[in-house]
Amino acid sequence: MMGTAILWAELRRGLKNHLAYPIQAACEIITVIFIAVAVPALREGSFLRGISGAALEHPEKTVALVMVFVALIGLQIVHRVVGEESDLGTLEQLCLTPVGLPALIMFRCAADTIRMLPVVLMVVGFFSPSGQVVQILAIVCVIILLMNIGMLGIGFILGSLTLVAKRTGFIPNVVSLTLLPLAMSSSNELPAIIESAGSVVPFTQGIRLMERALKSFPVSSWVSDLMRLCILSALWLVIGIKCFVRAERFARERGLLGKY
Repeated sequence: MMGTAILWAELRRGLKNHLAYPIQAACEIITVIFIAVAVPALREGSFLRGISGAALEHPEKTVALVMVFVALIGLQIVHRVVGEESDLGTLEQLCLTPVGLPALIMFRCAADTIRMLPVVLMVVGFFSPSGQVVQILAIVCVIILLMNIGMLGIGFILGSLTLVAKRTGFIPNVVSLTLLPLAMSSSNELPAIIESAGSVVPFTQGIRLMERALKSFPVSSWVSDLMRLCILSALWLVIGIKCFVRAERFARERGLLGKY
């Protein structure tokens, strides 16, 4: 019950922010959709061709670009929460709550991911075969949630640096840039070493599964990859939380917890 209450509170907090600044919220949605169409278009060398054909010829790349924005939530939210709460002077209080700071961050990540889902589903629904829209959207929801669990685990590792070293916001930003080539390239277009490194990133596994879902591959052909994504994301989350908890203990012992 407590977890449900916290998640609902985080959802309401984000909704209030959107209602308080509706123009900003609308611009964010328009920007996500525009980039999803414009980038494949420019990659083809013609914006008009992208609007009329490039995005339709490669819908999986358009969806992958939208998924970048979802992955950024998990990747950057830990650093953002640590920075914002440190500036407000409330980070130490959050660490002392019965739920714990890692759990609160997980609920906030879940709430932000859920708020982003409608944008992704709109784009996916546009490219889905008319007779399989509901099935594909359900699969997409599962893929996105599993993917962002793993990206949050990586975010916890990056957030550990923020707790200890401070002012390391450039690191999540640099790591975020690596998602773009993964989103825009097929598995056979990347160098072998990059493909091998990317195979352990939940985002890569997520967009490959999304591609199969959009192409209506039989479920039996990719259910093993879905299980692999589940296991991979769980491992990243466990490792990330362990790193974050140790960094939190280190920062508290040295009086660094409330500073940023």
